[in-house]
Amino acid sequence: MKKLFLFILCAGMLSACASVKEAQNVANCQFALKSVELTDYNLTSFGFDVVVAITNPNKTEAATVKRFEGVLTANDDKMADVTLKDVRIEPRATKNAKAKITVPMSAFNSKLLGLISMGSGTLDYHLTGTMYFDGPLGTEIPVPVDIGRYGSYNITD
Repeated sequence: MKKLFLFILCAGMLSACASVKEAQNVANCQFALKSVELTDYNLTSFGFDVVVAITNPNKTEAATVKRFEGVLTANDDKMADVTLKDVRIEPRATKNAKAKITVPMSAFNSKLLGLISMGSGTLDYHLTGTMYFDGPLGTEIPVPVDIGRYGSYNITD
């Protein structure tokens, strides 16, 4: 019985060490809001693709983001909640994670609505939130991120 307990304890510690290493890999990642593209519009809402570039500078170990929960703003007005799930970034690679959001027109003030509909270059998109990754023994470890981007979105046909 004592040997079984020691075996389980050692296995748990090895798992915890692997999770700590994975946590360090995610903490070293660089995050950038690559684009906010208008993909669809109608009388009641806008559809956007939000692309977050995640770069893993580690030479040998992959990094995995279990999930991201954040808020996208335009000129300091909340647009929508953004969620990403299960993003794996290989060593020395950049992964473009895409989230599709639909924003009702009622969420925008008239000035911002005009800027979006005209494709204005004076929009300041800002994404803030928390990246979560697996920790020891099934826990989740949060990493707060603050990602900004200045410039206009791209209109696609």
